Amino acid sequence: MMDKRIEEVVNEQLNTELWSSNLYTAFQIYFEEQELPVLALWLKTQGQKKADRMQKLTAFLLRERGTVSIRELAYKAEKWQSPVVALNDLFEHEQYFHKQVCDFMAFVRSTDDSVLHSLVLSLYVDEVHVSDFLVELLRMLVKEWKRQLPLE
Repeated sequence: MMDKRIEEVVNEQLNTELWSSNLYTAFQIYFEEQELPVLALWLKTQGQKKADRMQKLTAFLLRERGTVSIRELAYKAEKWQSPVVALNDLFEHEQYFHKQVCDFMAFVRSTDDSVLHSLVLSLYVDEVHVSDFLVELLRMLVKEWKRQLPLE
């Protein structure tokens, strides 16, 4: 039987991935509409990575005889007024998601579940470094675009 606290925290991360995946899809569609295909493709790839992590977290819960608990998503479609506003929201989301991943990894380190340790390292060790880079890059882009583009 799976430890209830581990089950709860893994489900929380699973739901965070699901919510984040939906937001990335909204960003992807917006940037496609804005004719920014490279950014849209990158966001699509990130959404696919999130879907892969959701599958692996779900498989872990089921294999360990835990319960998978998917919450209802309360999501409203965003209507960004400009690419700068959308990039700023993406930046804020990356900061939030980065903190969630760091908190999840800290929890996992505090457990003695070697299977979970291995899974989480395989899913997130590169994510933390990429997220650090991305947050810094987005911060620079938002500052630069705000200087160059008139805000509507």
